Amino acid sequence: MKIYISGAITGLDIEVAKEKFKQGEVVVREMGFIPINPLDLAQQDENTTWLDYMRADIKVLVDCCGILMLDNWKDSKGAVVEYNLAKGLGLKIYHN
Repeated sequence: MKIYISGAITGLDIEVAKEKFKQGEVVVREMGFIPINPLDLAQQDENTTWLDYMRADIKVLVDCCGILMLDNWKDSKGAVVEYNLAKGLGLKIYHN
């Protein structure tokens, strides 16, 4: 079972964001699931827009069985979208 990890990225130092998502991966593995880290989905560059990232993330999220919301998810417009989509789809929602 795949669990998508969701939390704030925009506005954070990329290394801080990467560390938070890596911690999320550990949590998901400890739960016995396969973590899906959005930072691994698309190459990070200045030409990629927020919408480009969201399009890629949503395509992957809908194939997951659940979502892990990191503690800073409410600070992120994208994570709020992901949460609402997961809730609307009836995916299991976990909080970290």
